[in-house]
Amino acid sequence: MKPVSQETGVIIISNANLSARLIEYLSHELSDWPQVAWLMIRQSATLEDEWLDAENRLFDAHRVSECEISQLLGAIPKTCYLLDVEASHPAHLAWLGSVCGHKMHFLELIRPEEQMPSSNSPQAQVEEILAATRFLMRCYLQEHYLSPD
Repeated sequence: MKPVSQETGVIIISNANLSARLIEYLSHELSDWPQVAWLMIRQSATLEDEWLDAENRLFDAHRVSECEISQLLGAIPKTCYLLDVEASHPAHLAWLGSVCGHKMHFLELIRPEEQMPSSNSPQAQVEEILAATRFLMRCYLQEHYLSPD
């Protein structure tokens, strides 16, 4: 949804099960934030199966182990944080942190049936995502640009 740049420190990863309005609002909010990228996974089960098969083939000396998700995440610096944003399947994408060793964090959005009336809008969910992203961005900047005490 939003590509990685040299400035990227946080990559939001989500399934395609987010509402269209939430996707629209989040895209707008992230458009001017070069340190944040967004990757939407449309067929996570297929990607996971492909990755597990590729990992299994690592031990077969006669085959090269490559898969789409390894190539995609392999191009991202390992210093980037991944933020798994889930709306209905808790930690369904958590395995992505194991693909190339990125630091994975998880944010489960409140399900519509569990939301308070004031927080059931896509704007409230976007604010929840942005708050988690700001926190991870602060951590990233502290790790990379502040000297240790």
